[in-house]
Amino acid sequence: MKIAIILQQKFDPNAGGVQRVTNNLSQLLSVQNEVYIICFNKNEKNRYVDNIPIVAVKSDIELKNILDQLNIEVIINQTGYSVKFTKMLLYITNNKAKIINNLHINPLNFYDNHKNIIQELFNRKKIGFLNTYFTRKIILGYHVWKQRKELGFIVKNTDAFVMLSEKFKPELLFLVPKLKKYLHKIHGIGNPFQRPEVDIKALSKENIVLFVGRLDLSQKRVDLLLKIWKKLHVQAPDWKFWVLGDGAEKKNMEKYCLQNKLDRVQFFGKVDPTEYYKKAKIFHMTSAFEGFGNVLIEAQSYGCVPMLFDSYAAASDIVHHNQNGILIKAFDCNEYAAETKKLMDNPEKTSELALNAYENVLRFSYEETYKKWEKVFEFLRKKY
Repeated sequence: MKIAIILQQKFDPNAGGVQRVTNNLSQLLSVQNEVYIICFNKNEKNRYVDNIPIVAVKSDIELKNILDQLNIEVIINQTGYSVKFTKMLLYITNNKAKIINNLHINPLNFYDNHKNIIQELFNRKKIGFLNTYFTRKIILGYHVWKQRKELGFIVKNTDAFVMLSEKFKPELLFLVPKLKKYLHKIHGIGNPFQRPEVDIKALSKENIVLFVGRLDLSQKRVDLLLKIWKKLHVQAPDWKFWVLGDGAEKKNMEKYCLQNKLDRVQFFGKVDPTEYYKKAKIFHMTSAFEGFGNVLIEAQSYGCVPMLFDSYAAASDIVHHNQNGILIKAFDCNEYAAETKKLMDNPEKTSELALNAYENVLRFSYEETYKKWEKVFEFLRKKY
């Protein structure tokens, strides 16, 4: 089968997020299919990455011609939330290729977190005085109406709709109740991951808590990271906190550390996290929402025990509480610090969770993930 995975960004498999997932997905699907990554981006150029052809297009006419020339049978649209881009794909393909829209975030990400998102946006634009109860209600109402209209159109008119977890289906139906009649089109498939061959027991672990991610407030809630660490700084004097990543909040975080004399926090910037995962015993994530949380799988694959808020549906898909990580009531920083301290004080339990976490990664292997994609392809074959 000839498959085109379509991005609107310039393709960089090391950039993280959708681009890294696209790279993994292309490798996964190319074992049994002919796969192309098509970048609808003026800064891209034709090339190969790990034997996968990267095809650059700059217009809808170019895209139509390429899809026809390559005889593409299935399109995986990585801009699955965009009704404008979806309409363009529907128009240029004219039912010649099956379209699968991929959604890379949980459907209720804005609904559940609109207060923090609006506050950050208004503060950034220096219009914080507009952040009132009524303003938020109006914005939320408009957003729900817009999502209901656009997601309804996308699911109805595309051939399949893939989200990152089966647990996101109730969220989607909450937003767009009429989609119940299209449930047969909707699938939950986590991101594929190849577990590294590592002897977890042989790793030289240190008393380190690790964070890896973008340093922002609205999604990652990195402000809570340091509030939690402030409690642990006193309670666990022989532990360190390492922060990997960059973003708008980095300066504020560094300032907070100076003001509160948190001298065992170290910022490393945006670096390859592999060697840091190998050294750290515990992984902290404080996200308000995620589509999946690739860093959780990465941490588990190196025996770094993940701890996170149970703040989005897929969290419990990846981490099973007290088996291969720790789930904490959303935004309860006191409980988060207390659960972390329990692990710090119980190395045997931490080691047990680390080993279980390493085994858990196999649930997201290329082999297991391909089985789920094959069900989607089989659905398309039967339907058409």
